[in-house]
Amino acid sequence: MLFNSIQYIVLLSATLLAYWLSPWLRLRQAVVLLASGYFYFSWSPAFGVMLFGLIVVNWIIGGLIERTHCRRWLFVACLLNLALLAYFKYMNFFLENIHALMNVEDEGLHGSALSIILPLGISFYVFELISYQVDVCQKKIKHERDFSVFAIFVLFFPHLIAGPICRAGQFMPQIHVMQKRDSVRFYNGLYMFVAGLALKAGLADGLANFVNVIFKAPANYSGLDNFLAVLGFGIQILCDFWGYSLMALGAALLFGYVLPFNFNQPYAAFSIRDFWRRWHITLSNWLRDYLYIALGGARVSAKWKIQRNLLLTMLIGGLWHGASWNFILWGGIHGVSLTVNRWFDTAPLPGVVKNTLRWPPFAWLMTMLVVFIAWVFFRAVTFTDAITILEKIVTPLPGWSSTKLEPLYFELLILFLPIQWIVHKTTYNFNMAGMDMWKAAVTFTAISIFTLVYYVDGNDFIYFQF
Repeated sequence: MLFNSIQYIVLLSATLLAYWLSPWLRLRQAVVLLASGYFYFSWSPAFGVMLFGLIVVNWIIGGLIERTHCRRWLFVACLLNLALLAYFKYMNFFLENIHALMNVEDEGLHGSALSIILPLGISFYVFELISYQVDVCQKKIKHERDFSVFAIFVLFFPHLIAGPICRAGQFMPQIHVMQKRDSVRFYNGLYMFVAGLALKAGLADGLANFVNVIFKAPANYSGLDNFLAVLGFGIQILCDFWGYSLMALGAALLFGYVLPFNFNQPYAAFSIRDFWRRWHITLSNWLRDYLYIALGGARVSAKWKIQRNLLLTMLIGGLWHGASWNFILWGGIHGVSLTVNRWFDTAPLPGVVKNTLRWPPFAWLMTMLVVFIAWVFFRAVTFTDAITILEKIVTPLPGWSSTKLEPLYFELLILFLPIQWIVHKTTYNFNMAGMDMWKAAVTFTAISIFTLVYYVDGNDFIYFQF
């Protein structure tokens, strides 16, 4: 059930109606829980049962962690959640690489050998469950004794499939409260949902129609077309995931719940460190708080260990996105860039060198160069395709500047700048609430018209596969 589908709109509308008509908190919680369960079970009853069982087991273990103050139960919880993630997401990747190393040729072990289907949202809800158990163990939060509240924390359908990755301490207290009707918050949520739809269905899906064709056979296209495809994919993945996140935030706000923001103009970053403060913010914070710091963070004595911790964190972050060496390489590029970034900050370089590196236009250009080169490996089907794309771009062969792209592609590339600026200015930190009625109405109308004109139907959100 896609967010940009009629079925989802019907489910959301029916749930909102029942939610706001319910006079008691318990009834509202039941409405949200039933709708969230239906949302996931409608995709796969078997995986719905598995997820419900995982929620029950984690709820029980959370209570044991709080009562016994025993880290062994935390270990059990982490092992259980990570083992489940490892089996569904990485088992075939592991087997394929083992067989490749052993030089085994077996048709029965080729491709998806075990016919494993990846449960929707598993990477996201596993991270949420782990963060909950760690926070209980570290006494940052108390174990949630109300099972329905704990289940809603994990299952809440606007954020279940692709985040944002919520923290129990931020979300659960809101579930305990009887939310009051707030017209400003409601209209803000509605606007964020429409703005997210504009980014997804207007920009991301429109660009995808061209990007997918070129990435499928990069050798058949010119250097310029490959360059524009890389540029287009960078914009596509931002608009796709930012659009989903805004739709999730907007839908949650319609219920009165405030979820964390996930994007803050990442392509305005002047360093890789700055990029990760702006891109997929809830994942970045999770990796920092539950992995980087657990490895020792920057508190270790030896500088090389700090660099090691950064690199390991980003390699695991790359692997979290998918079971592929391309994703690991993508994480590695960002990890190496972060270590270089940190080294430049502390290295005794001449003043003129430091000033050049920190000069905003140069710093921005170098940052975007790293980010978009990394996107090539993230998107390319194979490593060979990624190298072909980069070779096509940097090799000045005859016909480099010829293009097979249609004018609509260039329209969308140009429209990205004003659309993303408007959406950011009106949604980040709920800025729409501070606008006067006429400005808000004009902005809402403009975004709605753009969505209707450029709407493309039928494409999944990229991050649904993770």
